[in-house]
Amino acid sequence: MLSVTCGACQAIGLHAPEASYAAAIASGLSPRLSSDDAVRITLDYLNAQTRQIAAPELHIPPRVDSAVAVEAVNAPSIDGCIPAETSAQIVWVTKGSGDYLNLSAHPWSSPANGNSDPISLECGGPGPAGTVVIDDATGSILGVYPGQPGFARPSPYGH
Repeated sequence: MLSVTCGACQAIGLHAPEASYAAAIASGLSPRLSSDDAVRITLDYLNAQTRQIAAPELHIPPRVDSAVAVEAVNAPSIDGCIPAETSAQIVWVTKGSGDYLNLSAHPWSSPANGNSDPISLECGGPGPAGTVVIDDATGSILGVYPGQPGFARPSPYGH
């Protein structure tokens, strides 16, 4: 992966090393969005979530550590909570830390909302770190998967 200095990060007042992240584009792909676009979309989402925190003292400043463009079919290999997809559409998968609250339903994810299902509990959040999947064609968020720092977790979906 390539280390990138994030213009979107600097625009919200983050400075090195907080304003740098690892970026990669899977071989053969030509995404429409840049890695900086994916990071900006993620940071905008995390900053909007921050306003929803009931206990502001628990706030974690947003940080994106990596942004990877892959075909949707390969996204689950980056985070086991991403559901299996058969599409070759390009998606950006960002990983970082911050207020991953996942308060809204997205096409590929929904909040736990008191659901006691183990997959919902593991992948629905909230958490101090997480993964965001962004549709490269539209820039819209497809899924949000809160977790713990490091969040290497086995896939509850069996991949």
